[in-house]
Amino acid sequence: MVIVKIALFLLLLAGLSYLQIAYGKGEKKEAAAYAGLMLAAAVIGALLIAGVRLPSPATPLQAVFEPIGKWFFSQ
Repeated sequence: MVIVKIALFLLLLAGLSYLQIAYGKGEKKEAAAYAGLMLAAAVIGALLIAGVRLPSPATPLQAVFEPIGKWFFSQ
């Protein structure tokens, strides 16, 4: 059942992406950037549908900015 959900998700995403790029009026750089971002979204979405636990993107940011915040707001 998970494979069917992933297939439907990817099919819907491919259809919407095709429509967005087809009506883009020849903007090749923007279309390439859009396609790259949609590919990343497709991979992440398919992994989430499959139940794969992904790491939080906030962890590296927290490691960088938490010491700065503690230094800035220390009393």
